[in-house]
Amino acid sequence: MKIGILGSGPVGLTLGKGLIQAGHHVTIGTRNPSKESLQQWIKKQGKLATAGTFRQASEFGELLLICTSWVGTKKAIEAAGIWNFKTKTVVDVTNPLDGKGPDENGRLTFTIGHTNSAGEQIQAWLPPDANVVKALSCIGHEKMLLPDFKDGAPTMFIAGNNIEAKEQVTNLLHEIGWEDVADMGKIEMSRSIEPLNILWAAYGFLNDSTGHAFKLLKK
Repeated sequence: MKIGILGSGPVGLTLGKGLIQAGHHVTIGTRNPSKESLQQWIKKQGKLATAGTFRQASEFGELLLICTSWVGTKKAIEAAGIWNFKTKTVVDVTNPLDGKGPDENGRLTFTIGHTNSAGEQIQAWLPPDANVVKALSCIGHEKMLLPDFKDGAPTMFIAGNNIEAKEQVTNLLHEIGWEDVADMGKIEMSRSIEPLNILWAAYGFLNDSTGHAFKLLKK
């Protein structure tokens, strides 16, 4: 599959690496595709990897991932060309962080919540037939690929309005090592999934850890 990733930070590059290893063609979309560090990453990944503008990545991808910082997400979508999202599955990996970092207790702050979420906002920005699926927002990039924990397989929570799109994302998650995927319902459930990022980050801040994740236990 051809996959476009908007965002060339650690999250975008980590997922790009995993998807390439799974056999997919990946184009990283960014403001500066000629940046030396990105070109070195492309070279290291091999022939299935390319870099381009946000527009080029969105045109290329049959499926798109949004891995931008929240403050830059709307501009990245606009630069990508909203029409390029039509009928596609769009994986929203963002969290609506204010960009100020953790407070003295390790708590991050969202700019929206309770009555809205990043997942819902992105769905509203895109054409009605774009199928946004919330995923991968409750784990750090260090453990996004082949998550291996001594206490068992962690759970990835997803949400979205389109069943087929969620099945497609679930299959991709399986390909990069997520054995347990929990479908939490429609895109509005992003309001409940996204705050897990605050909890994840607070535990990491207090315990100097990135090696933790959430698990849904079932009887």
